[in-house]
Amino acid sequence: MSATTSGNIFLDEMIKTIPAARVEGMKMAAHIVWDAAMVVLSENVLAIVCFLLFIFAVAMLKAMTGRWGMLGSFLYNFLYFGTLLCIGLIWGPEVFIQDWFRVACTLALYPLCYLVTGKIIDTLGLRTNRL
Repeated sequence: MSATTSGNIFLDEMIKTIPAARVEGMKMAAHIVWDAAMVVLSENVLAIVCFLLFIFAVAMLKAMTGRWGMLGSFLYNFLYFGTLLCIGLIWGPEVFIQDWFRVACTLALYPLCYLVTGKIIDTLGLRTNRL
């Protein structure tokens, strides 16, 4: 009888620790990915800035010919990932694995970046035909 009781206790403790271990593993993985990304960013800042400026210039040239879709996509992604970078730098990478953060991105960040991108394109006068 004591073997069964200790086996049940072991299983109960194991079931209780699996979610905590999963969360800790995700935090460790987020830190590993974040640290690797920060190393790549810090070592290649000049190349990244030049690449982004080149893409921005191409997008602006296309937008001046009436095809503003690439510029809109560039601005949206720049705003979205720039905001994520700022959030990660302020609160750390473990914020990205939180469920509330996914909800906040869905309810606030996606639409906010979309609206700001639209306002920028409208202000520049690049979008003339609205559907």
